[in-house]
Amino acid sequence: MLPARGRGGSEPWGKIVMIASIPPFTAALTLCIAFSAGCTAFPVRGRRFFRAADECRQRSEPVGSREFEAALDRATGTAARPDTPAKLLQNGDEAYPVMLELIASARGRISMETYIVGRDEITDRFFQALKDAAKRGVEVRLLVDAAGYDRGIVADPREMAAPNLEARVFNPFLASWTVVRANNRDHRKILVVDGHYAVMGGINLSDAQRGDGISGWRDTALLAAGPVAIDAERIFAETWEQAGRGWLGKTLPLTILNPLKKAVDKPLLRLRGKILGRHPFIPPAYAAPENPDPFGRDFYDTHAADIRAVGSSPEARSPKILDLVVTAMLGARDRIDVACAYFVPPREVRRALIAAAERGVRVRLLLPAAADVKFVREIGVRLYGELLAAGVEIYEWPHYILHAKTMAVDGRWLAVGSANLDGRSHFLNYEAVFAARDAVLAEAAHRQFERDVAAARRLTLEEWRRRGFGQRLLETLLTPLAGQF
Repeated sequence: MLPARGRGGSEPWGKIVMIASIPPFTAALTLCIAFSAGCTAFPVRGRRFFRAADECRQRSEPVGSREFEAALDRATGTAARPDTPAKLLQNGDEAYPVMLELIASARGRISMETYIVGRDEITDRFFQALKDAAKRGVEVRLLVDAAGYDRGIVADPREMAAPNLEARVFNPFLASWTVVRANNRDHRKILVVDGHYAVMGGINLSDAQRGDGISGWRDTALLAAGPVAIDAERIFAETWEQAGRGWLGKTLPLTILNPLKKAVDKPLLRLRGKILGRHPFIPPAYAAPENPDPFGRDFYDTHAADIRAVGSSPEARSPKILDLVVTAMLGARDRIDVACAYFVPPREVRRALIAAAERGVRVRLLLPAAADVKFVREIGVRLYGELLAAGVEIYEWPHYILHAKTMAVDGRWLAVGSANLDGRSHFLNYEAVFAARDAVLAEAAHRQFERDVAAARRLTLEEWRRRGFGQRLLETLLTPLAGQF
């Protein structure tokens, strides 16, 4: 049993799927609705359909090389920002003080986006810090997701009403046109301050995420300073414009219809701007801040990282973060260390991991022994066998909640963000990650992984084969829902 500390967790479906705690009839009805929604699990993505059947058994350019970075440019449509100062932040104990210090030091604008918003002390502190910044004249934008907001039955952050501060809710459930895309959630965690500092990772606002990873959730974020912060803020701006009620400018979960809808919306958005003066938020070009760095040069792990910000969304023609991680797996030559909260990997990911292990790469996965979302682990466990048989090492985190989403490769490359290795992250949610080419950051992530593995338990193929009939039956019954997790 997991300790009941703070909010027990409500990653995607936090308010939608808590099946084990509701009456059987209601649970059955919920499962039927989710199954009928399966058509939205894997929207039509042209590039995904045209991939060669054996593509994920091929090698790509070596991770960390210029050719590899060029391949990521093409796969994600992004560019890495060179010579970026950056620091890994482990767990709430490291991340929260840094984030609060950034908010306190803000002079121009703050863009903050998060999923879980708790009814607790840490959220109160952040909300007060944002209001204090607004009182100083800082332009503050706060974006929360209706499914993750836990400060009332309906997500309505009226407590944030203040001059210079605007709060929006993503996909509100009640009395809103956006109910047609209720299955698409904003799972991004982004904080950008003055267009120069950006924090992205898996850390939400919740007392449950305070602690050292053993007493609280085990999680990771990355702080980056420089032009890449503007790239992160542009990702924020995309979701910001999708938030709120109404249908104008909102995308649909069916990607094939969005070009037509955007063409219809374009003149209407212009007209609205002329009449109401409401225009999209477009982050300005990067400008180095005049005020000194609140942390000092020695605070950062590195000053020479090449970092790119990558966002993915349900309406995109290609799942960019999926392309990012698969390309890195194919480019691995020595080792892949992955920590992942929800592991229901799409076919491309499984093939890439197996192919890496078969060509001699040491592949290790750190996965939760128990997840905060009902049934997600059970759906993933059925996929462990083929990975273990190929030589992939699987370790289970036996402590509180493993929530980190990191991948370190060959001591040269690192990805940190909000995306898990599951269909929901790659095809249904709005997600964001930092990908860094830097030996210092990558090695730091490998070292943290070693510490985590030392506190975890390795699962063997023999143990997996001995799992009970009830476990196997549950996995089979839940298989049709795999795309929803």
